[in-house]
Amino acid sequence: MDLCSLRAPLLVLAAIICCSYSLMVPLKISGVKGKYAIFPLKIPAAFQPSAVKITFMNSAGESTTVYNRVGEKVTTSSNGRAVYNQTTYEFQLGPLTPGDAGQYSFILVDAEYNMYEGQTTLEVLEPVADVVIVSSLPEAVEFNSTVVLTCSAKGSFLSYKWLNGSTTPVVVDGKHLVLNGSQLIITEVLRTDLRGSIYCVAENQLESVKSTAFNMSVSYGPESITMKKVPDEIDLKKGSNLTLSCSAVSSPAAELKWLFNGAELPDKTATLAYTNLQENQSGNYSCVAYNSKTKRYAASQVVTVSIIEAISGTNVTGPISLLIAGNSTANLTCKSSMGKADSVTWFKDDKPLAASDRIIISTDKKTISIPIVQKEDAGQYKCMLSNKLSTDSSIYNMQIYYGPEKVSIEGPKKAEVVDTVVMTCKVTSIPPATYIWKFNGSLLEITTAEFKIEKPSFENSGIYTCEARNHITGLSQTATHNLLVKGEGELNDQLSSGAIAAIVIAVLVIVAIIIGVIIRKRRKPGDIASPY
Repeated sequence: MDLCSLRAPLLVLAAIICCSYSLMVPLKISGVKGKYAIFPLKIPAAFQPSAVKITFMNSAGESTTVYNRVGEKVTTSSNGRAVYNQTTYEFQLGPLTPGDAGQYSFILVDAEYNMYEGQTTLEVLEPVADVVIVSSLPEAVEFNSTVVLTCSAKGSFLSYKWLNGSTTPVVVDGKHLVLNGSQLIITEVLRTDLRGSIYCVAENQLESVKSTAFNMSVSYGPESITMKKVPDEIDLKKGSNLTLSCSAVSSPAAELKWLFNGAELPDKTATLAYTNLQENQSGNYSCVAYNSKTKRYAASQVVTVSIIEAISGTNVTGPISLLIAGNSTANLTCKSSMGKADSVTWFKDDKPLAASDRIIISTDKKTISIPIVQKEDAGQYKCMLSNKLSTDSSIYNMQIYYGPEKVSIEGPKKAEVVDTVVMTCKVTSIPPATYIWKFNGSLLEITTAEFKIEKPSFENSGIYTCEARNHITGLSQTATHNLLVKGEGELNDQLSSGAIAAIVIAVLVIVAIIIGVIIRKRRKPGDIASPY
């Protein structure tokens, strides 16, 4: 049968179809308004369609034939907008209009009346166009502003992405940088956010369009303000020259003003130049930067300039009250009436003095603090002040009061009635201690360190106590001494401990000899061993 001669609708032909198969076609096809949509049809290579019919049903349920071919004759092609490729089995429709959106049905029949049929849906998308970045603020202030960048675009089913530069994606963190649909939200914007050109891309599954470059302006600063001084020395000779310069990181550029000892100077330039410096120009210099956009100020470090004069009138001041070891605090301060020192050096008894666990030296080295003085701290303290022009020094003698300590009584333990007994109370104390003597707990009238008894009696035997007192420290300490008085010659009749020991040793030797002799006599002749 020659299908080219058929004029009846293919629906009639379907009644005599041999076999019917499902046509492989995507469930959904997308196309862009004004462009072409391609419908790929997948059928076996051996199948050669002789008749093709494509119908369209719109959203209202109205059905029309958009393409109809029997053999080589095409009877319907939607005014040339519908094309079927017999080689690739692709159906092309376009240029698309919004009215092309709907359901498309396909019927393909070969010469053996085998039929393939299938359906798909076409959606027509608006083309992506007019992509531009719109900022919520013309100018942003660092740390203060929240900037909302909106990617404005036309098109259907759009999604958005942002680029920092032409290819690098913007990295969001969900807090500082947030993506919300077509918007990129930057909270408390930083100057480092989105440096350089920013782009947004609007796209759907068929098209992608990038905006023109957008550059975000962020005002910041002033900060990192620095001031330089030439020459850099703190101390300058009278009559020398000085140049001060100030700079700050700021956008836009900061306005500058100068301060001398806290008072504003008339100069508004970035550089101050002085010649023939005088002593009244010694003081503290600083500069202040102001940004009219951020409304912020920043002040430089203070630079001290001193016009040097010779050091004189050096003096060390110390405690006016008496210093008691273990109780008092001593502070020595070194100052000069004229001149400024570059260095401060301390000596004690002509040896360099350094900080220790008991001696604290202040940061400027002009003050020495001893929280709790000890007797070893007494001595001569010398402070030496120096600068590039001169050296001057002052001496302070520190007296430490301590004691009494190490109290002991020196004297004989035994004496005869004809002897002279001298007991001496030894003690370490500044100032010298006063003394009280007691005999067997009773107060004596002796107030000197030495207690002498001429020809003691037996009643002088007993316990002697010396109490040493320091009237400045308020401390006292005691020592005791036992004295035994014997009659005349009684001490000489007594054997010494050495003599007694010698006698004991001699007796032991004699006993050992006697025992040896007894043992030898008891031995019998038969006890002698035979030589055979």
